[in-house]
Amino acid sequence: MIKRILIALVVLGLVFGGVIGWKLYMASMTQQFMAQRKPPASSVAARPASMSRWQSTLQAVASLEAVQGVQVSGEIAGQVEAIHFSSGEEVEQNDLLLELDTTVDRAELERLRTVLDLARVQFERQKRLVEREMSPQSELDEAEARYRQAQTEVKKQRILIGKKRIQAPFTGRLGIRKVDLGQYLSPGEPIVGLQSLHPIYANFSLPQQAMDRVSKGQKVELTLEGWPDAVFAGEITAIEAEVNENTRNVSLQATLDNESGRLRPGMYGQATIILPDERSLITLPQTAVKYNPYGDIVFVLKAEENGGEKSGKTYTASRRFVTLGERRGDQVAVLKGLEAGELVVVSGQHKLREGARATVNNEILPSNEPAPQVEDT
Repeated sequence: MIKRILIALVVLGLVFGGVIGWKLYMASMTQQFMAQRKPPASSVAARPASMSRWQSTLQAVASLEAVQGVQVSGEIAGQVEAIHFSSGEEVEQNDLLLELDTTVDRAELERLRTVLDLARVQFERQKRLVEREMSPQSELDEAEARYRQAQTEVKKQRILIGKKRIQAPFTGRLGIRKVDLGQYLSPGEPIVGLQSLHPIYANFSLPQQAMDRVSKGQKVELTLEGWPDAVFAGEITAIEAEVNENTRNVSLQATLDNESGRLRPGMYGQATIILPDERSLITLPQTAVKYNPYGDIVFVLKAEENGGEKSGKTYTASRRFVTLGERRGDQVAVLKGLEAGELVVVSGQHKLREGARATVNNEILPSNEPAPQVEDT
């Protein structure tokens, strides 16, 4: 009886052992098969890292200033009788902007004209009397003095009336109107801002160490946050004659063409001073770089070998840490970590990891222009 039980236990052990062994064998074969199986290739866009010649530049924060800018005001007090402009419009030099009430002034002018006429008559009468030797020369001199004084008073009154017709001192664009009809204006009270915007100045500073590299006439390019893809061109037109004792910086002024009128006084932007020397740098589209707290990386593709020959269709991706330099337009310079000619992924990096397989599809490529052109409208 005991012998039969032992035999049964041995048989059951062999059966269960075989089943477990088979399961373990199948799991091992499945794991080996999955390990040898290559993952599907991801489709990405890629282009070779290229050498570009970039001109050396200096960077500075620039503030825009009008070539001419004033708050238009009057010299004479008075009540606003007529307004001949609208806020924000373009005006030419000497365009009439505003008139003050001149009713009392014109009445005074008529009185002074009457005084002038009387003085002229008296002067001519005394002149005839002196010619006939019927009056002394002193009375003629007094009459002539009164006549000339009356002329001066009339001229002065006309000038006073003219000053109540306020005109644009130069061609430019008006700001927002600050007065209303019927309002009483004091001398010097602002009426409207007027700015000459074409061209426009860009003011910036550079450290004294850079002064041997800049001179009048050098090209300047300005970019603004409001128009990140637009570049406004100009040139250096003035350099301050002294160095600021507190900052040890030198002030410079560039003149920019502003025919579109998009640049306004008070704006600020990034000024790039173009220097005469050039450098050769490895460049990539900025879309090729993945920016991380622990370092900037790009994915480099290497063609796989099939049967000892490169197919050129499937690639293996490897992650590469790079040191970046200056950015210009769509491009970024790579200072370390990459060689010219290496195939770099420029779009689709989110699909990749170290050792991932990839295919290249360049039907749609990101822009790679160092100075993208945007229509200045």
